[in-house]
Amino acid sequence: MEHAVYICSWSRSRSGFRLWIKSRPHICAEGATYSEAEERFIRVIREAGGAIQAVMEFDPPLPKSALETKYSTPEIYRIVGDDRFETTVRRARPYATEDEVGDYLRTLDEFYQSPVCRKCQHPASARSDKPLTLTYAPSRYDGAFGAVGDGPGAMVQVFSEEFLGLLKSEERERLRFRPVIRNARARRFYELLGPEGPPEIAVAGLELAGWRCSHCNYRTWGYWVKGLSINSFVSRSDLPPFLPGVFTIGAPPEVELAVTAERWKEMVGRKGTRGVTSRQIGVVPDHKVIRVPELKTYEERRMESRRG
Repeated sequence: MEHAVYICSWSRSRSGFRLWIKSRPHICAEGATYSEAEERFIRVIREAGGAIQAVMEFDPPLPKSALETKYSTPEIYRIVGDDRFETTVRRARPYATEDEVGDYLRTLDEFYQSPVCRKCQHPASARSDKPLTLTYAPSRYDGAFGAVGDGPGAMVQVFSEEFLGLLKSEERERLRFRPVIRNARARRFYELLGPEGPPEIAVAGLELAGWRCSHCNYRTWGYWVKGLSINSFVSRSDLPPFLPGVFTIGAPPEVELAVTAERWKEMVGRKGTRGVTSRQIGVVPDHKVIRVPELKTYEERRMESRRG
């Protein structure tokens, strides 16, 4: 098994950290620091016949650094399946002619309410009524991510029928899902379509990495800061005063599913969340919010990397 998600737990003592798989506590490792324990733990999982690339979902969550705590009111998480689905839409072959690329982009256009950008291939509108047809979705996991084609573009999330069964009726009513097309005997998956939620923002004082399209001005960015496991943020003022347990962030066509820490604690490890992983979303006060960060174009970034 090359890749798998494990529900794990941990303890901390004067001597350091101890990590173990909750369903198989004999598979464990210790270390003076978390990083040391994690490195040993991954090796132990592999030596026990587990995944070469182990993804660990901790219940309860790992302790937070002082920097992470600063952005944890309220404590919310993005959740997504740790596998990639594939669709019937195939990208134009390498070294494709201009006509072949044009045919591919016109195929993508059918899945959105307005044409995708001819430069970055990213859509700027919500999905059309055309459903996705999947050629692959995980057989063991209850969620997956991907794009309409196999090139760059908006990330789409799908979740299994079992996952939807975990949602409370009021949660299900607030969310918009649409079934994807699959083989009649295959597991049922549903594409997350909406509704629109709080947008991702940039944070004053934190160094970001990202780029913008010089043609359509599409922007994408994230954070990879030492001592901070959070790489995306929302504004506290954009969250509703009474935050539901399950909600969305982002605008169509890139809507993502999010949960409060309390709600995720109720769901994690249950049937319907197999292979679904969480990553904390930082919450930022208004005076630290940047709505439209300055970003270099993709071409400018490539030129800089070549010079470097």
